[in-house]
Amino acid sequence: MNEFDKRIGLNTDLSNISRIICERYGLGEFISNKVITVGYEDYNYCLETSKGKYCVKIFSKSRTKDEINNYLDRIRAVSKSNVSAPRLFLADGDVVLSFDHNDNHYDLVVFEYINGKDFFEIGSVNSDVIKEIARQTAMIHDINIKPKPIPDSWSIVNFEEQYEIKKEYLPVEYKESFDKLLVELKNVDFEKLPYAFIHGDIRSANAMLDNNGKVWIVDFAVSNYLPRVIDLAVTSCDMCLDRSSEDKTCENIALLLKEYNKYHPLTDYEKEVFKLFYRLVNAMYILQTQYYIKVDGDSEENQDLLSRGTFGYQLSEDERFSTL
Repeated sequence: MNEFDKRIGLNTDLSNISRIICERYGLGEFISNKVITVGYEDYNYCLETSKGKYCVKIFSKSRTKDEINNYLDRIRAVSKSNVSAPRLFLADGDVVLSFDHNDNHYDLVVFEYINGKDFFEIGSVNSDVIKEIARQTAMIHDINIKPKPIPDSWSIVNFEEQYEIKKEYLPVEYKESFDKLLVELKNVDFEKLPYAFIHGDIRSANAMLDNNGKVWIVDFAVSNYLPRVIDLAVTSCDMCLDRSSEDKTCENIALLLKEYNKYHPLTDYEKEVFKLFYRLVNAMYILQTQYYIKVDGDSEENQDLLSRGTFGYQLSEDERFSTL
């Protein structure tokens, strides 16, 4: 059983699950399925049928019923907003489908297929995309929901816990610097920061450009009610990164903050902690990928995130970044 199949305990050919989904959702005749190998949490794949293409998310075995229900509350709220997110399909009057097959249990949802590419595939963004990401982020923050927390080991609010668990896998040259980061994080007054419903992971793998040039935000699996500036830090580390130019990266980050500020003016304290949060997100990329590489083996996504984290962490120490 490969890494992805282990997430859901898959003990049959995926096509058998797809045929059940086709029948229960009324999606036509099964043609093919292709696993989406980007992402660390659930089991995502593209399902093609006689009626078209669909995206399927099968929830990981590691998720509890409460966590799944929390996620469903989120995507229901998103679907009622103006955020450009894929619509959900219904089976038996609900968005979630649960069934047993071959002595294994499955909980899943089916989304609209976006005919285009994610920015992980595209590899770069322009200023118009950054402006639209800022607008969509602001709309996400306008969604009136304060859901129960969903665990997210990649979130910077969990940096202390994850660092204690995984620092043994970290190259020694980072230890002193990460120790200082932890002290700085503990000194942040989170009560002074404006909170909102945040996506938590607006990066290149979770933003798409369709064939008509429309930008979509996908996968709200780690969305939470947290300081809104966390979304800006995550997006800055990923969507704004230009590996060929530190100057261009800084320009992109400045544009993201400027555009977001048009919809929700940033407080002075948000501007103050943004640079620390940016540094922490990059530190988390380094910490987590080093752990996964050594424990579960390497992958393209591991190397991509490690490269982004290394670049961003070095940039955060540069004078050009300090002037943002």
